[in-house]
Amino acid sequence: MTERDIAIKELEAAGYSFKRHGSNHDQYYNPDNRNTISVKRHKFTENTLRYIRKEIKQGGRA
Repeated sequence: MTERDIAIKELEAAGYSFKRHGSNHDQYYNPDNRNTISVKRHKFTENTLRYIRKEIKQGGRA
């Protein structure tokens, strides 16, 4: 399982669902707190996974 797959599973477990495709990112939206988190499609590294985990913990961005 890649880091990107792990990030998507953690997002879904935190209540985020797929919203739309962007050109280089996919958008995941949480309707409870109305936040969106962008997930890279290419060059997804361990640092990017840590960033996604931090965004989930902080509640994403408005």
